[in-house]
Amino acid sequence: MPKGAILILAAGNSSRLGRSKQLVEISKGQTLLNQSIQTAEQSQLGEVYVVLGADYKMHSESINSQVHLIENSNWSAGMGSSLKAGLAQIASSQNQTDFIVVSVCDQPYLETENFLALYSEFKKGDKPIIASKYDVGFGVPVLFSNSVFNELLQLGDGEGALKFLKINLEQVAFVDFKKGNIDIDTQDDLLNHLSN
Repeated sequence: MPKGAILILAAGNSSRLGRSKQLVEISKGQTLLNQSIQTAEQSQLGEVYVVLGADYKMHSESINSQVHLIENSNWSAGMGSSLKAGLAQIASSQNQTDFIVVSVCDQPYLETENFLALYSEFKKGDKPIIASKYDVGFGVPVLFSNSVFNELLQLGDGEGALKFLKINLEQVAFVDFKKGNIDIDTQDDLLNHLSN
């Protein structure tokens, strides 16, 4: 069975929301960050790595799972810096990594099935990159085969997975994640998607 890892990028400072989106409670003490970790763990696709940056101490202490924490002190340079920090850590700590799934912590409709769908498509062996196709657009979570790891490590600090996908579209297969374009960036997002 291929050996994988899941990399959750959660290093930002939530400037548009005005408070930590990582710590937004979505139900009975469950935060966005912990829900994303739990969803990843339930997929059983591999070890879970979480890249933190802004408010590292506060966010790391809030995590209630046994995950690998990576501190990106250069988080403000952009998502590419976090992706590269995570990938480098995974490559150095696992003898063999056949694929990584890159995810984020602010997609409220993310489910374990979304991770499993990526892996199911990957097993077909047709494409080295499997991305989530939204109602509008595409993006994370996205699975990258180890055949593109070196290219990912060449990303600019301010460039994320989306730019990499657009440059390499001929290498990308897609699986549906209808509400994947919805993330929590503003207070309106909270009211529209997380209000009980």
